Amino acid sequence: MEGRVTISPASDGPGDFNLEEPVFIDFDGLPVPFFIEDIEAKGNRLIVKFENIDSLKAAESIVGKEVRTSAEGECEDDDAIVGLTVVNASDGSTVGPVTDVEDYAGNTCITVSYKGRNVTLPFHEDLVEAADEETITLRIAEGLLEL
Repeated sequence: MEGRVTISPASDGPGDFNLEEPVFIDFDGLPVPFFIEDIEAKGNRLIVKFENIDSLKAAESIVGKEVRTSAEGECEDDDAIVGLTVVNASDGSTVGPVTDVEDYAGNTCITVSYKGRNVTLPFHEDLVEAADEETITLRIAEGLLEL
């Protein structure tokens, strides 16, 4: 499978990764969530296939970068996702840039600039469909973007 990378995890092995939750890789100081498609142990290293990393060129962009699980080290500075563009997973439309991140009693929400107004959206790893250095594809509940 194209796009596999070798990592040296801080954890014991592939069983320590929850494949339903993203791992985070920093790009330009910003933590970007990636979902693991496949993982296998090889000695003290792991061979990992991340979703949407399907070529040698794409894999090269993450070689040598630290891979963190959400349990080990979620971004201490949630504002690091400010500026990323949110894409609606249901139709692929661009919603807008993240302008703020807030924690409401343990529930993280993002503020997105949408059609000239600020919209607050829930932000949880279960809602993230995909992400890269510039965009977050998010499942947005029907009605949250209506004017």
